[in-house]
Order: sequence, then structure tokens, then C-alpha cells
Amino acid sequence: MANPSLAHALAHALTAAAHGFRVIPLTRAKLPAVRSPHHHDPAPLPCRGECGRLGHGVHDASADPRAIRALFAAAPWATGYGIACGYAPYHLIGIDLDLKDGRPGYPGEPGKPGRPQVAGAGGATGDRNGRPWRPDANRKDGMEDGENGENGKDGTEDGKSGLEHGKDGTNGLAALARLAREHAFAIPRTVTVLTPSGGRHLWLSGPPGLAVPNSAGRLAPGVDVRGMGGYLVGPGSYGSHGSYRLAPGSPAWDPAPVPAALLRLLTPPRPAPPRSYRPGPPSHDPHPAALEGLVRFVRASREGQRNDRLFWAACRAYETGAGPELAPALIDAALDTGLPSHEARATVASAARSAARHLQPPEAWA
Repeated sequence: MANPSLAHALAHALTAAAHGFRVIPLTRAKLPAVRSPHHHDPAPLPCRGECGRLGHGVHDASADPRAIRALFAAAPWATGYGIACGYAPYHLIGIDLDLKDGRPGYPGEPGKPGRPQVAGAGGATGDRNGRPWRPDANRKDGMEDGENGENGKDGTEDGKSGLEHGKDGTNGLAALARLAREHAFAIPRTVTVLTPSGGRHLWLSGPPGLAVPNSAGRLAPGVDVRGMGGYLVGPGSYGSHGSYRLAPGSPAWDPAPVPAALLRLLTPPRPAPPRSYRPGPPSHDPHPAALEGLVRFVRASREGQRNDRLFWAACRAYETGAGPELAPALIDAALDTGLPSHEARATVASAARSAARHLQPPEAWA
């Protein structure tokens, strides 16, 4: 049976591409729709498309109409499309705001820090993070292994990565407003997409040469970030729970510049140059006090924090050059908190790749 949503999604994707955005087809579950060419490989290796075939998630994203049509032709079951973040000309940053309690958003007050000024914030709600591609993980948000959450899921409603911060009563709009008040920035009027659950995706334009990382709940509960390697569900897409559409009065394809104060919150500090690390004698304290503190930090994680805290601690360890030596202790600490072994190891491996990427010069991020 023909898919009636395919032509609709393709038309919207081509419109987005005409405005300079790179797109990929998505399934109703908001996952990359083109199946991996490596899922039958006996020992699949990470691949970002070097094999020359389609099916590498966000790494397939293109603004070329012929390439986009080929992607949709390879996925006739697609019902939507994703917009890749981080690429020129907009260097798109997505702010994914969950709204679980069903209350309306806050009306904007122009010029006042801390009051959301997103299009449609007070209107009616709608009817929904480049890394080596793994064939068994058609990531919805482009996030690496270990960043996707403790149940191994690829995402839940509204593009969340599966981390356990989303609970009844979450209000990402209120959380972002609080951050704006605390850090004295005004949320600009920008492209705003309404999600089926009542949440919102805000599109912001970032500066070139700066890779904003994906995160889930790091800024505040209900506030997720889509940066390089992630994607947003585009307006005009259909998901399992409804459609995604522009908020009333929203600009269509012109994301506003990200406020400087918000950008500082979105980007981690530049790491110090890597240093050689030599542990002490095995019979004595094998790690400096600061590194032992990372292990304690992971061991103190509560449910809902375990993945995030392990990823953060592992990144700090690899940035200092101590990652390979400290990784076993960090994994053991995560296991003590109840995190499954495969997730703990995947998270530490993800942190190693993330740290290596952030240590690259800016021109390597383009």
C-alpha cells in the first residue's frame, strides 16, 4: 500500500533544503528512515558513509534535491524529515522544550530578560545529537552511544534522548524562562515548531567554527539541546502521535542568532591541552585526588543522572590524558550505581570520541 505521507514529507524536506538546511527522511518513530547497509555485517565497524551507500543516519543529510529524492526513494515508509544541526549556513542549534503538564506557555514580553519571546508561546499547541554511525542504532537525535539513556532506547516523545529527566510535570518553557532570568538574556523570536505532545522546538543560529554538543536535561529538566551530530524533526512531518507544525506567527526558515549568554551555557569550556598521565605505584593511590574525585562523582549518581554523570566524568578524564587509565574505575563506579555494563562501556567510549573531537582545531569542525 502506498504511503500517503511520503510525498508530503518529501515536499517539506525539499522546501527546507531550498533554504539551506540539510535533511534526512524519518520514520513515524522519528528515526532515520533509510536502513543501515551494515546491519547484516558479522562484525560491523563504525561508518559515516565512507562505504558509499545510504543508511548512515544524520551523516546522509543533504541539501541537494537529487540526493534528497534518492534518500526518500530508499525509504518509501518515511513520514517525516529531520533537519541536521550544526551545518553552514545557519549552524543550527535546536532547543527542545518538553511540556508534560499540559499548561500553556508563557506570553512573551519584548525586551525583558527571562520571558520567552518565541512565536506561538501563548497560542494553541500542536497535534516532536557527526559521529561514527553504528548500524544497530538509527539514532533519532544523532547522539553517540552512551548519550542515549539507560534503557538503550533511541528516544522518546519530542526528541528526548531517553535519559530519565522527563517526568510528569516537566515544563521546559518555564525552565528556559528561569535560565533566561538567571543569566540575563532575552529569548528571541525565532523559528518555533509545535510538537504533538505540546512541546516546542526553538531554532537558533550559531556561530561558525563552534560545535555545540547534544545534551538531554543538562541545562534544566525538560530542556534538551540538538547540536552537531543531532537533528530536529522538521515542520510538516508526521510522527506516531501527530504532526509537527510551525507555531502561529513563527518565522518560517530564518532562525534568530543564539544569545551570547545562552551560547555560553550550551558550550563546554575549552579543555586544557592534553597532558601525559602516569599513575603512581600500584600499591599506593593510583590516581591523583582530582581523578579520584571523578570516580566518586560517578558513584554518587542517582537514577536518572547515571549516564550524564558518567559521560561528563569520562570526558574530563580523557581531556587530561588520563582516560585510558581511569576508564575501568569509572565503569566500575557506574556499575555500582546499577547502570548496565554495556551502557557504561558505550558511554565511556562515547566520551573518548567526544573529547578527541573537542581537542581538534576549530577548522576541523566545519
